Amino acid sequence: MPGKHVLIFALAGYAPGTYPFEVRPDDGSGGSVNFEMGSALHDTVELRDGSVLSGDVEDLSATELEMRIGGTIQKLNRNSVKRILLIERMPTSEAAQ
Repeated sequence: MPGKHVLIFALAGYAPGTYPFEVRPDDGSGGSVNFEMGSALHDTVELRDGSVLSGDVEDLSATELEMRIGGTIQKLNRNSVKRILLIERMPTSEAAQ
């Protein structure tokens, strides 16, 4: 359909994205859109057993990792962690004070 359009992309755990585009009356049918999802909303922890957790890493030491998942703090043995992907967080007004 000719006109201006906006595609909205959303996937759990990722920042939503939009893709504005315009279809002119003389454009042919078909075509495709490639879109890379924005950054994750939460930290990702991959465990040695292959499972992946998504939440907020609260504390990390040589022996333990504390992660908030769904509002609950979970403590993990640091040796069970294979990889940690941390997202960049913007400081809150409380943290800036």
